[in-house]
Amino acid sequence: MTDGATAERWVKPTEATREWAAAAGEVLTGVAEHYLGVITYADLAEQVQSRTGLRTRAPYRSWIGSVLAAVVANCRAEGLPPLSSLVVYRADSDADVEEGTALARFACYRRFAVDVPVEAVAEADALARAKEAAAQEAKPAARPRRAAAAPRERKPKKPDEPEPQICPTCFMQLPTSGICDNCS
Repeated sequence: MTDGATAERWVKPTEATREWAAAAGEVLTGVAEHYLGVITYADLAEQVQSRTGLRTRAPYRSWIGSVLAAVVANCRAEGLPPLSSLVVYRADSDADVEEGTALARFACYRRFAVDVPVEAVAEADALARAKEAAAQEAKPAARPRRAAAAPRERKPKKPDEPEPQICPTCFMQLPTSGICDNCS
């Protein structure tokens, strides 16, 4: 189904994931060019559909995750910071950001933004050095390796336990009477 006036095409979300991921990478790179820039899932979904001309009637919550997963894979392959960290549920929901997310966002701003304050860079560098020092202190001192233990000896079977007898016809274990319950 093609909408002739706008040159948009209606597709299933799985048909457009690759194109949407490429467009999302471009959009997120643009967001990262501005210090403290973020974008909502809804806005990102609308922008990738507009840029590609591929539209879906499925709610964005059902497909945006796979698009962002592809963006993450592309970022890793290209050695870029995780651009998906710039996507938020609400534009004003930045109050309680987890430390890992904040560090990932800062890596994006540091890579793409020209307006990152020098103080923020210095503070982030100091924080990274402090974390590295704390991690080095937390590492336990190298312990000497223990000598390999001697192999354990297998215990012989108890002498009072007779070897089980097997029926030659049905190969079942015989009861203590020696007569097979299945074949007798």
